[in-house]
Amino acid sequence: MHRVIVGVVGLAAIVMIAGVVVTRQTTPPTHADGAGLAESAEIIEARRVLMRQIQQLMKPIDAFTVEGTGDLPALRSAAATIEAMMLAFPHLFPPATNLFYSSLRESPTTALPAVWDAFSTFRTFAETSERAAAAAAASTDAQSLRSAGRALRASCDGCNARFAKPYTPPRVTQEDLDFDFDSIFPKQ
Repeated sequence: MHRVIVGVVGLAAIVMIAGVVVTRQTTPPTHADGAGLAESAEIIEARRVLMRQIQQLMKPIDAFTVEGTGDLPALRSAAATIEAMMLAFPHLFPPATNLFYSSLRESPTTALPAVWDAFSTFRTFAETSERAAAAAAASTDAQSLRSAGRALRASCDGCNARFAKPYTPPRVTQEDLDFDFDSIFPKQ
């Protein structure tokens, strides 16, 4: 049952994202006159949603590669869904979505300009991830699933290291420490 749910959810996500991309490609976004920014934002949102779903599907696969426990049919189903998603993933990076601005605290995208500067390399990472996910989906035993899961994680991590803005946790500043909370939240 879990396998069917994961497959249906993944398939629905792919259909939704493909629909957004196909619809938006009928009128190419442009930025010279400000037109097309909404379309680019929608594509960026679609790939963000896709990446979140992939991350959710990877959690049990990652746990399995470390702990060696899990429902093998459900893990293979998750890998099959990731495989399908990775086939669509590179198509969510048209040039008009190259909107990373390092000067902004919250840039419209976390995809670095390196994606477009080395798009063939980016596509190769996606293809490698797709093949690793396919191997995990086709695995016949725990060891082959674990090996394919590790290869999938390595491919994803390599791609993120090169093409995505690294996560920087917020830091507490002196201004934060000096803030007078009592003036906002008076004691009763």
